[in-house]
Amino acid sequence: MKQSHLQCMRPSHGRATGIATGIVMLMATWSGAVFADATLITVKASAIHPTQPAIGKAEVAYDLAHYRQKSRALFDDFCKGEGAGKVADFSDSSTLAIATSFRCAKPAGAQPDAVKSAVIAPDGQVYLTDGHHTVSALRASTPDSDITLSLRITDDLRHLSSMAVFWDYMQQHHLVWLEGSTGKIAPQELPTQVGIDVMQDDPYRSVLYFLRGIAYERPEPSPPFLEFYLGAWLKSQMAITPADTATQQAYFALLQKAAQLLVQASPQTHTLPNSASPTLSQLGQLSEVNHKKLNKLNNPDGKLALLYSKP
Repeated sequence: MKQSHLQCMRPSHGRATGIATGIVMLMATWSGAVFADATLITVKASAIHPTQPAIGKAEVAYDLAHYRQKSRALFDDFCKGEGAGKVADFSDSSTLAIATSFRCAKPAGAQPDAVKSAVIAPDGQVYLTDGHHTVSALRASTPDSDITLSLRITDDLRHLSSMAVFWDYMQQHHLVWLEGSTGKIAPQELPTQVGIDVMQDDPYRSVLYFLRGIAYERPEPSPPFLEFYLGAWLKSQMAITPADTATQQAYFALLQKAAQLLVQASPQTHTLPNSASPTLSQLGQLSEVNHKKLNKLNNPDGKLALLYSKP
């Protein structure tokens, strides 16, 4: 498909630079504008490409259970992702498929830093660099509609000479995670869409989601793919079997074990065999388990009870 003329963006030769003001149209798949030095685009969810092969599907399942329990949470997450604060007005008939059926507290782009980040490749396609779980949950919450989402462009890389050069750039700048369930994968093996039905499941990534603030605290700023690095290390220490995730109590026991392993490990331990990989300490490892927060997960009103609740 031939790329249409771009009127507001010109290719940048560095991160988040070289972006002019106005409206852009590209192959009728996305459009965008500049908000306070941040270029935001709107794009159909099906046109968003991932930069990682897997997501923690238990994390997405928890989000969906939360949306079923409290519909406001769905619209709050959507509005936050639009850089528009929380939801201001919605009803039982509101749906993400119909933008006029609800209203966010602020205009889209009012809080651009809250919008999930992405890059534009030489082929004109949009690649998500943060927010795979959020996009997957929002898509799954509205399965019969190709919803429209806002993304914040950090790198406009259409000036690069080829997709091979693009993927080299992405790896050099730590904007892609190419560790699959059985080892390293090629960029061409990444899924073609972001979503719970098309991406692999990484159960270790889900464990790290639930242990945030319990066995580690995300440092600020956080390095890209922090939970995947920690998950890769955890995978080298323990195996997760179907029995570990079959029931709420089994999953809680799994989290207890994982939390202890993480806090007891040497802070200088590298998360991958590669000595250039970040250490546990660099990724926010805590010195002891926060048992109060851990036990709260298993309360009758805790995250695990909601995760294992029947729809």
